[in-house]
Amino acid sequence: MNLIIIGAGGLAREVYDFANLCYENDPGFKVKGFIADEPIGKYNDKYPPFLGQIETYQIDGNDRFFCAIGKIPDRKKCVEIILGKGGEFINLIAPRVFISPNAKIGRGVAVKWDCVINSGVEIGDFTYIQTNTIFGHDVKVGSFCQISAMSFFAGGVEIADFVEINPGVRIIQNMKIGQGAKVGIGSVVVSHVKPETTVWGYPAKKLVY
Repeated sequence: MNLIIIGAGGLAREVYDFANLCYENDPGFKVKGFIADEPIGKYNDKYPPFLGQIETYQIDGNDRFFCAIGKIPDRKKCVEIILGKGGEFINLIAPRVFISPNAKIGRGVAVKWDCVINSGVEIGDFTYIQTNTIFGHDVKVGSFCQISAMSFFAGGVEIADFVEINPGVRIIQNMKIGQGAKVGIGSVVVSHVKPETTVWGYPAKKLVY
């Protein structure tokens, strides 16, 4: 399997290291290179090559993809381009993760070190979950979400698509976070969050700009 990393920024370098760790015992695995709208900067000869732009890249039969783009709208756009060409996406799951056999995880998902995904949890497609995140029972997380490190989701929480959860967030039982919402760093969510709303604080409240 040849992994193509979509992206050209710091997250792409992070994913390169992460992918090699996830597949270090697979002799048939290698990172073939990176594709992005712009050439990669701040890379040295320890990294595989830049293979060209996303829209013009010609998919080989052994290619698999992972999207390493942090901005959610850009991630969605790039993923859709590759899906439109028939490209296949893989998951990257760290070795030191607990995932219940009764959990469901979509495609193109990253789950990094020391995460806990309990019984009944569902994770949508193309969601990125950073280190030390804990999901209680029956949590639902949508597609194209960005879940940052050291976050905690109590049982029954529902996260819609395109949600951004910043580091250290705590969400109490059965709360719902609407589509496209953002929760600021260190927030404690004790009430539902409406779609396309940014909240922050303890307790989390809507930010007015």
